[in-house]
Amino acid sequence: MKNLLLIFVISICGLSTAKAQYLEYGLGIGGSVYWGDLNSPDFSSNLSNTHVSVQAMAKLNFSKYIALKGNLLYGKLSGDDSKSFLAWQKQRNLNFTTTLIEFAVLGEYHLFGYNFGEENPISPYFTAGLSAFYFNPTTELNGVSYALQPLGTEGQGMPGFASKYNRLSLAIPFGAGAKFKVNDQVNFSIDILARRTFTDYIDDVSTDYVAYEELAAGNGPIAASLGNRIGEFFGQDQPVNVATGQQRGGANVKDYFFTGMVTITFKLNKNVRLFGSHRHRTDCPKF
Repeated sequence: MKNLLLIFVISICGLSTAKAQYLEYGLGIGGSVYWGDLNSPDFSSNLSNTHVSVQAMAKLNFSKYIALKGNLLYGKLSGDDSKSFLAWQKQRNLNFTTTLIEFAVLGEYHLFGYNFGEENPISPYFTAGLSAFYFNPTTELNGVSYALQPLGTEGQGMPGFASKYNRLSLAIPFGAGAKFKVNDQVNFSIDILARRTFTDYIDDVSTDYVAYEELAAGNGPIAASLGNRIGEFFGQDQPVNVATGQQRGGANVKDYFFTGMVTITFKLNKNVRLFGSHRHRTDCPKF
């Protein structure tokens, strides 16, 4: 988290001293939703897993068509088999919640162009880039919250199994939005972005079960209890016997998450040339 904050601060400082047409700073609020092994089968049902997210951003506008944005997002993701209408998924009975911290660098292309104070009050745009994000899936057992990655619920860290996954991963964010003029120095935007991540463990579920006794011996009884929760679904005190190697998740498809955000931005610089000798100067926004 500290590293992500440091990258964000350095990026803001770099943008502030760059030569460009103008620079914007802004804050946004919206929702974040996960899509992976533990989501509901259809997207509309999965919207019940939406959580509030907030973001801070700085945008360097090279021209009326092209901009480069640094964005720091804080939110939450969750998934729950119990919300599915599929019998096998309900019986699997897994769930997770994670804090989400993401730093992204994105390019924007405005279809019709946009500049503060000009004639176009609305500008649709496409955006894409690269991000790094932190996640830490947790769940509860008997009223106690556990971080799942250290436990190795799919045998991670045991002899013959994979190493424990990294809780810092990369993603490719992409999406579209529209920018709306409020006045010559203030605007707001609405956008929807998807992230194709490079991890399948946002939800701590990816590959196969490990038999209860084997997992308990290797990673402990808590890992074994949280790796196989089928018995809980049936109200049993004892775990349902599932052999090592039986499918638990779908490793062939990486996890996704989505955000929908409303952001207000302020133009802090005026009359700055892209390739001229002027540097940025700060002006207070006018309402």
